[in-house]
Amino acid sequence: MKRITVYILPFLLLLAYSCKNKSEAVITRVYEGDNGRAIYFDTKEKVGNLLVFNSQFIYVIMDKTENNTWIIVEQAPFSAGPGRVETELQLWNIPESRQIDPSYSLYGSSFEKKDGKDCLVISSGDGTKEIIVPLADLLAGTKPEKAESAEAEQEIHDETGQKPGTESTPEAEFQTVILLKLGTKENEIGQGMVDKQLDGGRFIYAVPSFAAFENRLYIVDAINFRVLVYDYSGNFVRKISYPEKSEDGSVNVVMDICVDKGVLYLAATYSNVVYVVDSETEDIIEIITGSDTEKGKFKYLDILALDHEKNLLISDYEYNILYVYKRDVDGMHLLRGFPYTAKDQFVFDTEGNNYSAVSNGQEVTVSNSQGNVIGSYMYKSPSGNSHIIDIDDNNVIYIQTMESESPGAQYDEGSYLKVMQQDGTLLNDYPVPVWPGGPMTKYIVVDEQGNIFVAEYNFTGSADTESQDIPPTGLLIRKAE
Repeated sequence: MKRITVYILPFLLLLAYSCKNKSEAVITRVYEGDNGRAIYFDTKEKVGNLLVFNSQFIYVIMDKTENNTWIIVEQAPFSAGPGRVETELQLWNIPESRQIDPSYSLYGSSFEKKDGKDCLVISSGDGTKEIIVPLADLLAGTKPEKAESAEAEQEIHDETGQKPGTESTPEAEFQTVILLKLGTKENEIGQGMVDKQLDGGRFIYAVPSFAAFENRLYIVDAINFRVLVYDYSGNFVRKISYPEKSEDGSVNVVMDICVDKGVLYLAATYSNVVYVVDSETEDIIEIITGSDTEKGKFKYLDILALDHEKNLLISDYEYNILYVYKRDVDGMHLLRGFPYTAKDQFVFDTEGNNYSAVSNGQEVTVSNSQGNVIGSYMYKSPSGNSHIIDIDDNNVIYIQTMESESPGAQYDEGSYLKVMQQDGTLLNDYPVPVWPGGPMTKYIVVDEQGNIFVAEYNFTGSADTESQDIPPTGLLIRKAE
């Protein structure tokens, strides 16, 4: 009997150990299928375990824990009909292969470690504080309770009304500088229309871009083939015309403008050339075609900018190449071309550094091209994206962020312009329009002194100002005060 016990006991222990290991399978990876209709996970034992599949929906993983055992998934209709697209966020535990009901909206939620435990952090978005629930409690069936109102939690705030350790930024105010009407008169733009269809189905847009330089605003009135110049007080200064037709006879469709002392740079799409225009005489100094590049021509012009040495940056979106041209008394000369992947590469400080804003969950880290971290900030909402708009002559950085404005609102996004010093201090946080209402290449512009201008289409005087299907009546440019 003792001998049997000696053999059976190790066997039972081995069996128990193997069962325990089976229930604690290590999840190495979680991912969406190629067509987005399924989510799979890998373990050390097996690749491609199916977690969820439905041919009627598309699935996107919004967040996951470090050990890959919990995920937040967005479910959206595979074939969206007209109107609003309804989506749903789901919470899944992978080892259990089941969906967990947190009994609270998942919009604005993310995973974080609190005191060494994986937790679900729920942002209610209605004036209440965050709800923090250990994931182990959710798995056990514990329901999170709604948090008390923020007003009832004064002990975690100081006398300024902020949480300790955070810095306040003043409220931004924008004052109207110019309101240009869409019309056919001399001081109006666009011949009364936002866009105009050309032969071959191509379009030319009324106001695709504008620039600010030395107390002047330069507004492209593309349908009328001119640039309107105003001062910062909104007074009309002059107009600068450019050719209606390119050298091949096609209509010039200008999509972006860049201004330096005595010269305008105009990027013409379709013909894919850059006009160098004398801002005083309106003469065409040169037409940059890209013939001196390795490709022999530009393929699809996107954005124009100037670096810290006032060299012209020309971005070719099709080739993903950023070309650098230098201007001297003999004309424009190509210095170099290099790959680009983000708009952040188009802005430089006075020392030649450019900057990048990298989002990691809810936090954004700003670094320069030397690898030095300048500072960081948190999104107001749990997720978003950021990119550098410009850097002024005092090396102050201007960063635009796009965020989900309210939980559950699919299209109601918020956009902000962060103003950051080199030591990481946020000087201001301006709410700005998400989209100006038209195909503008640039609608937020910062000049060398740090003046901020925002352009958007104006609907005042329209029959139904609540509808987004009606045409605007003009273009509004405002300045931050």
